[in-house]
Amino acid sequence: MGRFLALVALLLIAPAAFAAGKPVNAYFRETWTTREGLPHNQVNAIAQTPDGYLWFGTWEGLVRYNGLEFHVIDRRNTPELRDNGVRSIRVAPDGALVIGTSRGGVSVMRDGAWRTYGKQQGLEQDEVMDAVLDKRGRLWVATESAGLTRIDPTGPHQHFEDDNGLPTNITFGLLRDRDDSVWVATAAGLVHFVEGRAPRTYDAKDGLPAAPVFRVVQMNDGALYVGTERGAYRRVGERFELVSSQLPVDGVPSIARDAAGDLWVGTVNHGLLRLGADGLDTLSSQKGLPNNRVAALFTDREGSLWAGTNAGLLRLRDAPFTTFNTEQGLSDDYVRAITQGRDGSIWIGTSRGLNRWRDGKVVDVLTSAQGLPGDSILSLLAESDDSLWVGTYVGGLLRLRDGKVVEHHHTDGDMPGSNQVRALAHGPDGSLWIGTSRGLVHKTGDTFKLYGADDGLPREFILALHVARDGTVWVGTANGAARVVQDRIEPIDLHGMHDAQDVFGFHEDSDGTLWIATDRGLVRWRNGRMASLGLQQGLPVDTLFQVVDDNAGGLWLTSNRGVVRVSRRDAEAVLDGRQRTLNPDQFGEPDGLASSQCNGGSGPAAMRDAQGRLWVATARGAAMVDPTVLHSYRRTLPQVVIEQVLADDRAMPLQAKLELPPGTRKLEFHYAGLSFQMPRLLRYRYRLEGIDAGWIERGNQRVAQYTNLGPGTYRFHVTSSAPGLGQGWNDEVTTLEIRIKPQFWQHPWFLAAAALALALLIVAYTRWRTRSLRQRAVDLERTVEARTQDLRDQTSRLLVADEEKTRLVHQLRDKSEAFERQAREDALTGLHNRRSLDERLAQAFDSAVRTQQPLSFALLDIDHFKHINDEYSHAAGDEALREVARVLRGLLDHDTMLARWGGEEFAVLFPFATLEQARARCEAARAAIEAMDCDAFAPGWRMTLSGGVCERTGFAHHERLVRRADQLLYEAKRAGRNRIVG
Repeated sequence: MGRFLALVALLLIAPAAFAAGKPVNAYFRETWTTREGLPHNQVNAIAQTPDGYLWFGTWEGLVRYNGLEFHVIDRRNTPELRDNGVRSIRVAPDGALVIGTSRGGVSVMRDGAWRTYGKQQGLEQDEVMDAVLDKRGRLWVATESAGLTRIDPTGPHQHFEDDNGLPTNITFGLLRDRDDSVWVATAAGLVHFVEGRAPRTYDAKDGLPAAPVFRVVQMNDGALYVGTERGAYRRVGERFELVSSQLPVDGVPSIARDAAGDLWVGTVNHGLLRLGADGLDTLSSQKGLPNNRVAALFTDREGSLWAGTNAGLLRLRDAPFTTFNTEQGLSDDYVRAITQGRDGSIWIGTSRGLNRWRDGKVVDVLTSAQGLPGDSILSLLAESDDSLWVGTYVGGLLRLRDGKVVEHHHTDGDMPGSNQVRALAHGPDGSLWIGTSRGLVHKTGDTFKLYGADDGLPREFILALHVARDGTVWVGTANGAARVVQDRIEPIDLHGMHDAQDVFGFHEDSDGTLWIATDRGLVRWRNGRMASLGLQQGLPVDTLFQVVDDNAGGLWLTSNRGVVRVSRRDAEAVLDGRQRTLNPDQFGEPDGLASSQCNGGSGPAAMRDAQGRLWVATARGAAMVDPTVLHSYRRTLPQVVIEQVLADDRAMPLQAKLELPPGTRKLEFHYAGLSFQMPRLLRYRYRLEGIDAGWIERGNQRVAQYTNLGPGTYRFHVTSSAPGLGQGWNDEVTTLEIRIKPQFWQHPWFLAAAALALALLIVAYTRWRTRSLRQRAVDLERTVEARTQDLRDQTSRLLVADEEKTRLVHQLRDKSEAFERQAREDALTGLHNRRSLDERLAQAFDSAVRTQQPLSFALLDIDHFKHINDEYSHAAGDEALREVARVLRGLLDHDTMLARWGGEEFAVLFPFATLEQARARCEAARAAIEAMDCDAFAPGWRMTLSGGVCERTGFAHHERLVRRADQLLYEAKRAGRNRIVG
């Protein structure tokens, strides 16, 4: 059972429906604007092609999205797209992309090839509102003021205006029905074109309002919905009815339905509306919508809802975790403690007050204005009489009953220690244990007793408390743990457990086993013996705050990097030596946590309520998850798509098999796993069959490069995994076959001909030599002098041959050394390549570990390098790489090892350098790159550099050092680029 839950909890691409009854503002939201790479903030259209890409239409071009990057297609890089103002995007039955533009006609992209339709191809007007292709290959085009045009590839074009089928020449949108008929939204009603029949117009007589029709949408079940200037309507028989009287009377430019069956309506003035079984819910610009005008709505294959507005792109999706914060009524987002009262309500302590959550909403908020001595709440403890103990940051300890303070204890009164109360626990005798920042306090009745360092506490700063079933009081401090047994304190040193120090939380099993959350992993205490789980055993993070048992075979661990679920069976097997590593599931912001930063050092910072739900205190609210419904978020790894292939820095057309010209020496592959939910958690590996003996793992890097290739047939394989979520390598491998044609002298026939010619030459030489020897034998009889001369001539020739042989041996050795340098040297920059640095790093790392010397490693990446290639040329990109390498060599190469890591990425090995020294030198390099004059190869360009640098301490293998540097590089990118993080 536990293994089953572990499998169904693997989260990567969630096709799950939106959860019924969840408020719209509780869904996980993400927004994108021009700051994140969109060319324009207004998104007019959204579509998804069969290969998985999402496409967005903006006023500044067509955008392709792979989950990490926006690739803009506009008139600058694609002349076939005659206008950047994209109004509509449709996917044809054969998978082709149909793009309608504001003044450039219609462009159709099929298998990477473009075809554009304008006035010369039969359109009456280039100002296009919408365009669709039917199953017959006919193109239907709705124009701004010139009616409707149908372009037939096998027959004459046909034009429809207000005198032959349309009620008006002003059209807004099209829909290709499942039966291949076509619906046209116009300013004077809805028109239906059915093959063999006259067009029929639906207007006020058929139930539609006397207003323009903006959008017509068909759902998966065939239902037809219409967005008008005065609301949303649906087709019932041959008439149309108002969708709901709850909807405002407003323009509706977009309609969609999610997988749960709820209807989403995008309006002109009222934002995004959801109509479901629980009624109407609204998301407006005041609650996270970029703008109240929603021009486009789309539900993708993963179940996410995308909304294009006038001020940016929004994605809504359901996730395992639901976060409650100020948007749902909490007094503050920063949550420190959570507990459940006897009546089932959830008490939530924040930095600005105490909140009570019940029946899906916040029902009470208590702050200093309501009598609390301080707003910052650190600890909570519910009593059986429905009262609540509350520990504060500066106001001491208080007891609440019916929303009123009935007891207040502080250092100016009767309570010793400190007014900072971080932990509370019930003693078996009904007494109260209080953990403060200046010692442990025991309250028995009206009497208080203080325990401090003189009594045996390893430190007086108390972080956690737990009273065990046997009456032992466990104390977590900032310097280890302690036990209080019969009023005697026994310190417990945890430094042997991966050098653990801070103890943040405890959990006790029914058999008395204690699980201890520390700053160096999870410690198991059983029968007086300790064992620990840390990074080396597979935990993705080792600073843990709380341990919660889900009673279904899982231990949930909170941390600064999200929530980690560990199978109890796996944990026991690893600790007992029956298994090498864990297979944890890690949950973060893509799973509904408004912040991956869970809080600790106060408590309870996480707990399981009476309904089995898990609650977690985070820096941006109280997060809740129901482990029993994780099966609805079952996920599979996406297949990797090869986005681009460069041969000798020239882009190649993507096809099943690439034929490359003779002399091709360099290949570069760009790839991506099309996951729009958690693309940054994907990891990749690749292999070029014919070159690589095994798989090459590149982390989250999405570029593979090969140089010095010879003629032949190669197969490039690439696949993905999500190790941070316990997901192994995908069995579906993307493969591309490449054939590099040989030069004429590299053909087998040429070698055979050369061998034959050499054999004939040897035969001829042998015959000539035989005749010569016979002649010399005759001459020898005649004169000794002649023979002596012949012998001297032969000796001279042999010496010449020997010299030639020696020279040839030297040439072969020189070429071998050159090839060896090519194998270890980057041809473009002259720096070491990755292979060379990998070998040196492994040696230096092992040496540093043996000698206990410092060693640091850095990964540096040129920011926005792709823009140089796109805007200035690949030649400019090559010159940029050479110039950056020159600057880095001058700053870093004299006592380090500098290498080109791949693409625009460089790596630096700092032997004998501390983290501070390496970071300072990388910062100097970053400043030098920023000061570079790029006018020689990219006029007007400002070169910047991002980097991640780390020191070897704490890593068992040099590959983990590289992985950490790569993570820090990503953090630098995410924090805004042009910075060094370490």
